[in-house]
Amino acid sequence: MWALLKVFSTSLIFITVQGQNESTTLPPDSIATLLPPAGSVKADVKTETSINTPISTEEVTACDKGRSSRQKLRCHLLEHYDIHVHPVKDSSKAVTVAIGMAIIHLDVNEMKSVMGVDAWMRFDWKDEFLTWDPMDYDNLTQIHLAVGEIWKPDIFVYNSAESTKFDPYGQTHFLVSHTGNVLWVPPAHIKAFCKLDLRYWPLDTQECKLKFGSWTSHGHQIDLALYRNMTQVELLDFYTNNREWVSLATVAQRNRIVYDCCPETYPDVTFEFILQRNSPAYKAVFVLPCLVIMLMTICCFLLPPTAGEKITINGFAFLTCCIFLLYFASSLPFHNNAIPLLVTFYSNTAAMVGIALLLNVTCFSFARDRKYSGPPKFLKNAFSGSLGKCLCLGNYYHQVSSTHERLVLELTDMAESEQAGDRDQETGHHGGEERPILSNDSQNSVMRDWVLVAAGLERFFFVFYTIIFAITTSVYA
Repeated sequence: MWALLKVFSTSLIFITVQGQNESTTLPPDSIATLLPPAGSVKADVKTETSINTPISTEEVTACDKGRSSRQKLRCHLLEHYDIHVHPVKDSSKAVTVAIGMAIIHLDVNEMKSVMGVDAWMRFDWKDEFLTWDPMDYDNLTQIHLAVGEIWKPDIFVYNSAESTKFDPYGQTHFLVSHTGNVLWVPPAHIKAFCKLDLRYWPLDTQECKLKFGSWTSHGHQIDLALYRNMTQVELLDFYTNNREWVSLATVAQRNRIVYDCCPETYPDVTFEFILQRNSPAYKAVFVLPCLVIMLMTICCFLLPPTAGEKITINGFAFLTCCIFLLYFASSLPFHNNAIPLLVTFYSNTAAMVGIALLLNVTCFSFARDRKYSGPPKFLKNAFSGSLGKCLCLGNYYHQVSSTHERLVLELTDMAESEQAGDRDQETGHHGGEERPILSNDSQNSVMRDWVLVAAGLERFFFVFYTIIFAITTSVYA
């Protein structure tokens, strides 16, 4: 320290003298008397040089003294490391990050149009500031470093359906090798929007994508590549056998996009999944009940025209269709352009069942209500002739006569009592029209004709509904 002060004072005297008289210079022997001995200056210069070295003796001791090789390596790597700077020594070069994926589980939410993926992500890049000679650290070639200690690429899912506050990768460690290669394999739970085509729901096939890219850097700063040049997504050995979705094919590809706003290229890695719904439960819960409802509706037309059970059966079938339609409305999105065929199938079936219920009530009225005149002749002649034979109504007239004999007797008694009341009240003398008074045989004949027409109409509707349901089923299948 004393030597430094002597040098400083000598320099100050020289500058002062030069400022007072620029032409005046001190003789060499006078300057020599002001300078300290040569040996002392050398010693002091050495001391100054040691102070300006990048790593002081105390710092080296702090990293090396009393520590293992792994601790020494960790201290030396992170001592002057900046996690906010891209890990390249030449700033004009880009960091190449390879991206890969291994699937564990897949799921699709139709209501939200979101695909959920549980996977192991794979990121690999080279950090030029994390290299060392293994010989200096007991042949240590790898070291684990935590998140927040080294640079990490800002790779996100562009079509993510998660909140920006949610980190899908977690806080897993990095594996760094002595060459600077960094491997990061975090488990990820990703939710991404997917454009669904529900036309063939629940036997549909969907194509969904996951698009990964840097959020803030372009291709000249962070370049992307496929992990080990794998063009497919890996399915892990313990991949859960999902009962609902089966992965038919997977594609991994790297893309480059140039936007109109910016001259730089923006690379991305896109993983495409072709998924097929394969669940027998959907067939048992949705498809089979609809077929049973159609069979119930068709079979109701085979019952006798006076059977009231058909109205109960068709009413139950119509209510069942409405319940299924309400379920579809609560579980499927309304904004989808393509209406699922199964929903259309149920809505058409509900409409057909409603019409069948109306037809059953009409035919039931034809057969049960008392009639004073016969049915239209063209219907009676058609169902009594060749059309009746085609509809298997040849023996139906005699069957109706014997089956509904009790009904005809009841109607006859009711007719006789009403005719007696009409005669006593003499309603016809006050301008009112008198109802025709029919004999028992005539009344029975009229009722038989109406029952025959009602039965013929129901047989015709049976054939018509069978054809309609067959066409609807073939179109859906």
